[in-house]
Amino acid sequence: MKEPIVEDENIKKIEEMFETRSIWDRIHALMTGLAKPRGSREYKEALIELQRLMAPVAAILIPAIAIAVLIVCATPSSGKKELLNVQISQAEDEKDLDETPEEIPQEIDQTTTDVDVSMDSVDVAVNVANPAEMATPTTQTTPITSVDAVMDIKAPVMMRSVFGARGSAAGRKASLAKYGGDAFTEACVMRALRWLVTQQQQDGSWKGYSPADGLESTGFVVLTFLSHGEKPGSQSEFGKTVQRGLEYLMKKARAGRLDAAGVHALAEAYGMTRNPNVRSDVELALTRMADHRAECVWGPGREGTKEERPRLLPMTFETMALRSAKLSHFKLKNMDRALMKLKEGFLIQGNARLGGFSNDNYGPPNVNYRRTGIWHSMVGVVAMQYLGAINHPIIEKTLKILDDDWEPPTLGCTDIACCPVRGNYWATMVFFNNGGKRWLIWNANMKRVYVGGQQIIKNSGYVDQKGKECDIGYWVCEDMHMSPRSFVENGVRRYGVCEPNGLKVFTTCYITQQLMVYYRYLPTSSKEAWNAQVEDEAPKASADDVKISIDDL
Repeated sequence: MKEPIVEDENIKKIEEMFETRSIWDRIHALMTGLAKPRGSREYKEALIELQRLMAPVAAILIPAIAIAVLIVCATPSSGKKELLNVQISQAEDEKDLDETPEEIPQEIDQTTTDVDVSMDSVDVAVNVANPAEMATPTTQTTPITSVDAVMDIKAPVMMRSVFGARGSAAGRKASLAKYGGDAFTEACVMRALRWLVTQQQQDGSWKGYSPADGLESTGFVVLTFLSHGEKPGSQSEFGKTVQRGLEYLMKKARAGRLDAAGVHALAEAYGMTRNPNVRSDVELALTRMADHRAECVWGPGREGTKEERPRLLPMTFETMALRSAKLSHFKLKNMDRALMKLKEGFLIQGNARLGGFSNDNYGPPNVNYRRTGIWHSMVGVVAMQYLGAINHPIIEKTLKILDDDWEPPTLGCTDIACCPVRGNYWATMVFFNNGGKRWLIWNANMKRVYVGGQQIIKNSGYVDQKGKECDIGYWVCEDMHMSPRSFVENGVRRYGVCEPNGLKVFTTCYITQQLMVYYRYLPTSSKEAWNAQVEDEAPKASADDVKISIDDL
């Protein structure tokens, strides 16, 4: 008779579980159950009841919190307003820089036409600050369909350039005012860049001395655009031009046919874009360059030997390229050894006792070294700075010689400048980075000669990205080694034929980069780069060095 009673109690308990209780009964059961021991049945039922009671509360609170967060995020803050103002200001600065002055006067500044080149006779009131403090750009980019396209990488995480952004319109404007440029110099630059666009070939190259090969010039032209802060594949006026030029260099790099300037251009482009397509090609070219230079044997270059005579110009571009690679964190097996070998080569060609550098023969220049070769000393000073030997005694000794002998900028040959534009290119770098009176004197003359000497083409038909027709311009000059009398083809000098536009391209690039000196410096050209990761920042003077005054020579 007891079994039905037990069965009735179990059924009653089951019915109680399914009966509808008031909210207060549920809360009472919850509080009572939570007070029971943790392992008890009442405690476990209380936890289940707590979950049931929290569900409707969470369904209301979570959406409410999300809506509140969205409202807060969507409300404009004072920081956003400041950013918007900066962007508007930069856009206005861009407009100011791109617009060509209505008229370029014959004499831009009377003070620049009669500059006394004697260092002692100049009373300078302007203070030239450290030229290494350059401002920096940001450029938006558009996708490029080519597999080898040189463009910014679009990824969830921003791939920041190791060199940062540089060369914005606002930054250029500030640097022009700070270091001695102006609207006239920048107008020349824009006309020259636009003229270079019209000279680009179908394959992305630019013609050099020889009508058949653009390798002589393409790397140097691309460096000219990069110096203006133009990023490949960007939406700027020159983005597509730079992209095509770099893709041409990438193909030549794979074929092993890239010169030092081309490798330098690829290395700088990778530093600006961090593009993996560029990295693979430039790493291949840099590895070949570093391996060759690390194993070279300096000597007079006698037949039947492995000797190689140090030649300053290609060695300087090699130095730039390897410096850029080092800043981009390339891990090349022979990078450091190659840089030390380059430094060794420049010191072989430098006169540690008297100052000066030689390119015409193996070893340092003697006291009777030809006057028209003095521009080799400019190249040597720049290269030693890139190699981190800023404090080496040979630099100041060489600068003292240049103070006495180097003439103001010119577009014509003189008894000392048979290669005036190329010599002036290196001189501008030397004087700008040295600063002070040397730079002020040089800059005043440079602006007068180059701004007044540009060949301007009006009604050219060139239209910028805004649909505005623009003037274009270029420069021509006298140059013993860039004259129309001969050109080099496949290592052989040929006479009677040349590529005239190729000569204009070289001259225009040399001068354009000089007129961008106020802001142009690529990462490897800055003093920070010279000091960065230098194993031997202050090389010891040679045993041959003696204290000597230039007046005693």
